[in-house]
Amino acid sequence: MSGSIYSSKKLLIQALVSTLYGVLIYSYLIFSERGDLSSFGNDMDTLSLFIITSWIIFGVFSLVTTGLNLYKSWNNGTSSRFFIQFVANTLVALVILLLSLYIFILLKHPDKSLGIFLSESGDVTLKFIILFVISNVVYILINLYQYSYTSFIQANIESEKMIRERLKLQYEILKSQLSPHYLFNTLNTIASLLHRDIATTESFVRRFAHTFNYILKSHQKDLVLVKDELDFIDAYYFLLQIRFENALDLSVQIDDSVKQTFIPPMTLQLLVENAVKHNHFDEDKPLNIKIESDKNSLRVSNNFERKPGFIEVDNQIVKKPNHHVSHKVGLENIKKRYSYFTRHELIIDRDNYFTVQLPLIMNHL
Repeated sequence: MSGSIYSSKKLLIQALVSTLYGVLIYSYLIFSERGDLSSFGNDMDTLSLFIITSWIIFGVFSLVTTGLNLYKSWNNGTSSRFFIQFVANTLVALVILLLSLYIFILLKHPDKSLGIFLSESGDVTLKFIILFVISNVVYILINLYQYSYTSFIQANIESEKMIRERLKLQYEILKSQLSPHYLFNTLNTIASLLHRDIATTESFVRRFAHTFNYILKSHQKDLVLVKDELDFIDAYYFLLQIRFENALDLSVQIDDSVKQTFIPPMTLQLLVENAVKHNHFDEDKPLNIKIESDKNSLRVSNNFERKPGFIEVDNQIVKKPNHHVSHKVGLENIKKRYSYFTRHELIIDRDNYFTVQLPLIMNHL
């Protein structure tokens, strides 16, 4: 409905502008030839022909513009697009004008041929050609301005959508890390440690504070250094070790150069957390998680033995919601956040190890 209203409004504006254009061109030519407009009312048939011709020309110009926007947009070269549209407008207008002129001669000067009329009206014809060329250039420039303005507005809208989507993804991560379930488990761990080892309890609380500080500071950032993420993982792994002891092992082998690249915050933590959450392991069958790097990527892998009750959906391991509280923050979240900063996609491999390969982001945009 809104689209049809917009089209009707556009057509009405085009009709009014083309009508005004036809009247002004006709008035100028009459005045420049006769010095007054006293005979204006006596030539309504000629004026009507000017207006109808103006309607047709503007309508065809609009069709030419629409076609060129599809096959040769302004983004593909402003100069070449300007030249192509100028030539196309001139050619189609020439055909329409010659047809209109032929009709005019039949109505007003039936005894004259087209060649004789043009030779007798050379001054008027030259003026009209000059006016048409100027009008054609002005029309194309207005079209360029409209296209640029529309593109600018659309770009801003897309940018706002992207920002909102990124904030939504970051909020999902923050919500998962600050969930009451996670805090409850952490406080239970602290309570059990207090009666066993004060020194370990202090270290646990310090590392827990470090992870919380990182979560609160980084969740609004688009990218963080891999080095900072690894420092966070080190503290996070300490917390996991207190809970799982020898049932869990984390190995980190990252080149120094890779540590200076960037990564969406909490990416490594999500992969480590999902490995712990979705696998069955104990001291007899420990979970081994590896974070490694090469020239082009980071790899996070683990030997996986899925817990009973897990199903695979869209390349994600998702547990049925009967035993576990899930915030559905995982691979899809990471994929979407990476898509804002690189064209390279995540590579997921399920062989002897479950491996997620993360492309390196060299620059902070």
